[in-house]
Amino acid sequence: MRFSVAHLTMLVLVGLLFPLLGCGGPKEIIVKGKVTYDGQPVDNGQIIFIPKGEGKVSAGPITNGEFNFAAPPGEMEVKITATKELAKAAKDGLPNYVSYIPKKYNDETSLTATVEDKAENTINFDLEK
Repeated sequence: MRFSVAHLTMLVLVGLLFPLLGCGGPKEIIVKGKVTYDGQPVDNGQIIFIPKGEGKVSAGPITNGEFNFAAPPGEMEVKITATKELAKAAKDGLPNYVSYIPKKYNDETSLTATVEDKAENTINFDLEK
């Protein structure tokens, strides 16, 4: 099998450019912290970081009042949701879960955070009724 100079040149260029494919992507920072509501840790919920400008939305679970996930640096709008199971089952017999975090922290959020461009950020949220 014969390769022309053009084929060999193309193979060399692809070989040289291939290592660069993963470079230059968006930077992500580890964001961790605690979430309390009315002084108690949020047992089971979700936290969402929405960039105020361009960027990727990031989210993570809240477990036993703590969260840990990766987000891009910058100014963020923050939404926090959580549900709890009521003692009485739903009409269909399945567990009955209700949201207990007020809308001012999720659908109508007033929460913000700044993810600083450093290896790790710790951000705590103390939510009130």
